Formats: sequence, C-alpha cells, structure tokens
Amino acid sequence: MSIDGNAVIDAFFYILKAVPNTLFMAAVTLVGGIVLGALVAVIRIGHHRILNPILAVWVSFTRSVPAIVQIFIAYYTIPFLMAPVLSAFYGREIKFFDVSPYWTGYILFILFHAAFQSENIRGALLSVPRGQYEAAVAMGLSPFMAYRRIVFPQALTVVLPTFFTYYLHAIKGISLLFTIKIVDIFSAANLFAALYSRRTEPYIADAVIYWGLCIILTFIFNRWEVALRKRGMSAN
Repeated sequence: MSIDGNAVIDAFFYILKAVPNTLFMAAVTLVGGIVLGALVAVIRIGHHRILNPILAVWVSFTRSVPAIVQIFIAYYTIPFLMAPVLSAFYGREIKFFDVSPYWTGYILFILFHAAFQSENIRGALLSVPRGQYEAAVAMGLSPFMAYRRIVFPQALTVVLPTFFTYYLHAIKGISLLFTIKIVDIFSAANLFAALYSRRTEPYIADAVIYWGLCIILTFIFNRWEVALRKRGMSAN
C-alpha cells in the first residue's frame, strides 16, 4: 500500500487543530494533580492515624492499575456522581448521559496525576532537613507558613524537573481518553482516518506532531530549568 504525501499533509493540519485542547487539558490536569498531590504528601508526612492508610491504599491502587482500566471505571461512575451536582448547580435536571465526558477526563486525570505527584513531592519534602521546619516553627511561624516559606521552596527545586517530564507524559497519556469520546491529538487522527478512509497517513502525521511537541517542549523546559537554577544560585 502506497502512502499519499498529500494525505499526510492534510491530516497534519487537521490534527494540528486538536493540539491546543490537548496541551490545555494536560496542563490543567497536571497542575491540579500537583496541588492535590502536595496536600496528600503533607498529610502522609504527618502520619495522620486515619487518613494516612487510606491515602496510601489510594496511591498504591492508582499507581498499580493501568490507566485505561481506571478510565473505564471512571466513565461508568463519575457521570452518575456528577449528574445531581450539576442539576443542583444549573437548577434543572441533568441525566447522567448528558454529563460531558470532559468531566470524567479532568477529574480522573487530576486524581491520577495526584497519586504519582504525591510520591514525588513527598520525597522532595523529606529531602529538606527536618530541623529547618522545626526551627521555623520555634521562631513563631505556623506550620503552614513554615512549609510555604521554608520547606516548599527548597523542595520545589528538587521536584520541578520531574514536573516537566510528567507534562510530556500527560500529553501522551491523554491519548487514552479517545476511548470516552474526548478529542485530542490521537482521536483527531482517528477522526481523519474515518472521514477520509486513510489508515496510515493520519497516524504518520500524528506521530510527527507528538515528536515535534516533545522536541519543542523539552527545549523550552530545559531552558526554563537552567534559568531557575541560575536564579536560585544568584539568590544564594
């Protein structure tokens, strides 16, 4: 079977329209996961008698079960939970089948990233000497302010490079959401293949776009990381 170069180009520009949505969704879910993961990490470091074992089980489950399995569990669960919430918010009855799959995608991937980021952040927080936190509290800072002003800034320099890496993973991971009708880079390739009866060309274009995004973002993140390190050195 020959490959039509024009079809590859047409597919490239067709799929390119889905790039902003993919980048935005990856960014929102990762940032949400980082915020939630930081909260989980702090709770687990505190060894809360009730919450710690519950969170440990949740993190273990999320990190162990394939993402595609979690997607289908969420797809058949979250709309039923969201329907009464959205009905109360909009003041009219909303059925579970009217709930946008984007609710499922955003909620699931925020929780998914939170489980992974909680472990990364917990390791970064534990890398900061405990004595600095205790000294800050002894000087009159509240535990929250001690974490915000002393512990978190130091931990951030340790864990920040992993955030860049996970953003690239998030972009690729969102491709699994085509199974619940969310349009991203990969699902756009599927749509092109179905509309124009071309099977090879859209996936070649898809691969080129993923590859190009990875190269561009890696370059940007590397420059950003170097700039942050220089800023940290100058501050010291």
